Amino acid sequence: MSFWGSSRPPRDALDFGPRPDPALGIFETMLVRDGELPMRDAHYARINASARELYGVELLVPVPTGPQAVRRWNGHYRLMFVPGDGLELGGLGFPTRDPDYTGVAPFTLPGGLGPHKWLDRHLVDALAAAADGALPLLIDTDGSVLEATWANVLIEERGRLVSPPDDGRALSGIGRRALRYDEEPVDLDRLLAADAVVLSSALRVIRIPRKAASGR
Repeated sequence: MSFWGSSRPPRDALDFGPRPDPALGIFETMLVRDGELPMRDAHYARINASARELYGVELLVPVPTGPQAVRRWNGHYRLMFVPGDGLELGGLGFPTRDPDYTGVAPFTLPGGLGPHKWLDRHLVDALAAAADGALPLLIDTDGSVLEATWANVLIEERGRLVSPPDDGRALSGIGRRALRYDEEPVDLDRLLAADAVVLSSALRVIRIPRKAASGR
């Protein structure tokens, strides 16, 4: 997989739909490896923190049961909370392949999506569709890179990983915690000049090296 050397002009994310509706709930996507949830406690803590802040409730998180909760099963669980409906837990398999992006499609979203993982995916799905094969990237009005629509974004410079500051404008990734990185402001020019871009989620980490269209 190769990276890009340019990007499209930023577009206004809110031209593609409204911000996520908190009333539709929140969720976590949890890695399952050999029937175990290696980052379970971190996911439970994050969804509980969101539930307290958004809805004023404390969640009693269920223990996975049923056909997915068997030894050596690999995939992921989706833990969902909808106000008034409670918690729901379901097991899913792994995505079949890593995305192969053709470039960067930046979208400006003032203040970002914030620190919660919203069940309302209408806006991010619309941005992914509008990106048309490029990486849908959220930036703030000050030019700061925040996150991709599905992952935390880090850059690699001379072997050093750099992440945008964890300042509440984007979801604090649990998968990113396994990486060693420094927090520094990252704008679009710095991202495009980096040696590689690293996309991190609870399920996987993808490193995309930079390779300009000219092949250099």
